[in-house]
Amino acid sequence: MEASVEKLFGPERLEDAALRFGLQGDPKKLGDFENYIYEMQTAEGISVILRLTHSSHRSLEEIEAELDFLQHLEAEGCGKDMASSLASPSGSRIEQIMAADGSCFYACLFRKAPGGRAVPDSEAWNRQLFAEWGAVTARFHNASAKLDRTFARRQWSEDDLIANASAYLQDEDPGIIAQLASVLDRLHALPRPEGSYGLLHGDIHNGNFFVHEGRITVFDFDDLEYSWYIHDVAIPLYYALSSRIPDRYGADRDAYAADFFLGFLQGYRSEREMPEEWLDVLGLFLEMRDLTLYTVLAKKLGPEELTEGIRAWMGQMKERIMAGTPIVSFDFRELAAARR
Repeated sequence: MEASVEKLFGPERLEDAALRFGLQGDPKKLGDFENYIYEMQTAEGISVILRLTHSSHRSLEEIEAELDFLQHLEAEGCGKDMASSLASPSGSRIEQIMAADGSCFYACLFRKAPGGRAVPDSEAWNRQLFAEWGAVTARFHNASAKLDRTFARRQWSEDDLIANASAYLQDEDPGIIAQLASVLDRLHALPRPEGSYGLLHGDIHNGNFFVHEGRITVFDFDDLEYSWYIHDVAIPLYYALSSRIPDRYGADRDAYAADFFLGFLQGYRSEREMPEEWLDVLGLFLEMRDLTLYTVLAKKLGPEELTEGIRAWMGQMKERIMAGTPIVSFDFRELAAARR
């Protein structure tokens, strides 16, 4: 979390939010990168997730749109695929907690997803999981395509990490900004035929869902935005390859990437069509993720917070960015056709 926001947050803000939602027990902190996330209990002893978002990160209208989209997903039959929001005893979905400088934190409550996180080499990390991952993503896209109104969420190019990237990268190699401009030019040139572009989660990696009895429950829709649906295919593949390769693949990273992609695509196509021409630009979206992830780390972390591991990670990203290569280079259309 940015130091300026950290100064405004304190135990009293959390206590106020917990009181308004009628929560009990000792808060278990789960995260504080872009939002403050805690696990707490209701008066009935049910574990729930409390999220506090500073107004510098999201507006009230944006958060209302996020919660409206969750309701839409439920109405379209995706209730078991995502963690829904819960209202406070007063009936409010969002409670506003004022800060000392006149800004505020928006508090929301969510159902806790059943199960736990799936990680490489765990029993749950298999081809069946990859297919379920793809199927859930496709069901979200099917629901998104049925929206009959515009939600107050940003277009992909309006995201802070893109619109203000030059400011966050001003101390970095100028070549990174030049590479960002090149990738953005290619993205802006992409067409938007019907069924290819809409409101999407934008960040369905394995840190944003739990697995229980083979089923995925997705949470954290904070990055909800308008973009091409293929973006939601690129993100899982990107993060799968950013973490360690499962032992069963040895050092064969390409074999792992192919298995993951094909499993995910199989699941996706079981619920929704994936035109082959969009597989041709999957690499472009992988390149974009390197750039946005590098930018958010440059924005959020000061020099004293850059551990050796994070420096090495950013170094790998920078090398790919400067070379203009994605995290994995496949002819995805050819790979998909060969396995059909």
